[in-house]
Amino acid sequence: MSQDEIKKLREKLHESLKSPEKFSQFLKEIIKKQKEIVQIISLLEAYNEATYLNYVLFRKREVVKALEYMDDKNRGILEVVKNVVNDVYHYQVAEKKIRDNVEKAMREYKDYLEDAIEVLYGYYVEAKYVNEVFSDKLRDSFAAEAIDEESFYESVFNFVNEVEEEKEERIKEILSSLPFAMSRRRFYDYLQKALEREYSTYESFLASVINIEENFYGKLVEGYGDIFPSIASKIESLQSLDLKLLSKEEIEMYLEESSELVKAIHSLREIIFSVRRVINRLLIVFLGEEDIQSLIKKEPFIKQYIEFYKRLMRNEIKSSKEIEKSVKKCDSIISSWYFELYKYNLLLGEIESSDHNLIEIVDESIIGEVEILAEYENLLNDATEIVIESDKFGEDPVDGMIIKNEIKNVIYLIEELSKKMTNEYRKARLKRLMGIIPVPVDFDKELLHYVRNALELDNSYSRKLSYMHTIKKKMDLYRELRKQKNFYESLIKNSKDVI
Repeated sequence: MSQDEIKKLREKLHESLKSPEKFSQFLKEIIKKQKEIVQIISLLEAYNEATYLNYVLFRKREVVKALEYMDDKNRGILEVVKNVVNDVYHYQVAEKKIRDNVEKAMREYKDYLEDAIEVLYGYYVEAKYVNEVFSDKLRDSFAAEAIDEESFYESVFNFVNEVEEEKEERIKEILSSLPFAMSRRRFYDYLQKALEREYSTYESFLASVINIEENFYGKLVEGYGDIFPSIASKIESLQSLDLKLLSKEEIEMYLEESSELVKAIHSLREIIFSVRRVINRLLIVFLGEEDIQSLIKKEPFIKQYIEFYKRLMRNEIKSSKEIEKSVKKCDSIISSWYFELYKYNLLLGEIESSDHNLIEIVDESIIGEVEILAEYENLLNDATEIVIESDKFGEDPVDGMIIKNEIKNVIYLIEELSKKMTNEYRKARLKRLMGIIPVPVDFDKELLHYVRNALELDNSYSRKLSYMHTIKKKMDLYRELRKQKNFYESLIKNSKDVI
């Protein structure tokens, strides 16, 4: 859409605002155009993601190794989705009963994969604990350049106080890098103070509690052990090993094994996310009003890319350069359509910020169209549900007694689960929580004292040096990632001035 077209649409918009009928018609035209664009993007992204999944992701060495953990149900879903993408045109123009069955199957797969993503996160949490426990066991043999301790503590102080609005996040980075060094009573007091803060809603408090519980004990995730059961068995086997009976060589071997398991879980999550992205886009194509032929007329590259994908499926394309070239071209065309969608969103933003009472102008048919578009964009964003802003003025204050009782429940859960753990795993889990729990008010004043205690307590010089090097790397990495984030945010902000 050129600048002239934007100008004409703006003029048409301001003209239509004089009459509810004209405005209603104008709004329907804009929404129809948006739905078409979302369908075009979805079709291109479905093929592009399927290409990435089958011809890029599945060729990575780590991913190939991870496939041995894939169970029959997930393999079946992969095969069905692959076939639907290959024949999406035939399914879209098929009789309604067939289309409905395909859509139903896709929605069931989507729900299952979303459960699988959660379970894999639980496996990731548990596998990371295994990896951390074995890694920690080897710190006594750590050898590296000595660090001046006073300079080190000064660098920690400077890092935490560098940016005021990032202070809590930075404190968590430090705490999660240290050996856990709190008494049982001191930790529960820390947790209670951390959670006794103001919450806008009970849901936000509950989300914080669930995050703490599932990161402390990944096995609490619903479905743990049912999906990808071989991973659960592997984790159980590694966690049951008695570290005191293992030689240094055996610990190194199991450390490598746990590292490979973490990589495999990461690869499986990448596969599942990719398949879910394909399914979400297929659902938009099946739900959309436009057939594929109509979409091809608006974007001829669709036909070209479908033919390219079919040639890939028939193993007629062997060159990775040709695949990369087609994928890049598709990415470029998708970006241009997203930019078109952005222009229409800006136009709708002008309507929203106008002085007109939209409730009086918008009829039920437009509300229905907006809801359909919201579902499309929700699928396109790979969200699990549509998030609707709640009425901030109509919310009841969060009951303090409910908060206190929930905190007691969290403490009881941690206490009971800890009884069944070895000291190594208990400390590793509590150490991780220190990077998740909100930092209590004024804890920054005693941070350096805690850091000193954690490093000095029952640690050999090698272990202490190892932790100091870990913290230095964490601080450097944090700064580097922040720099990159600020750079990209600046780019996005400046891009809004283009239109």
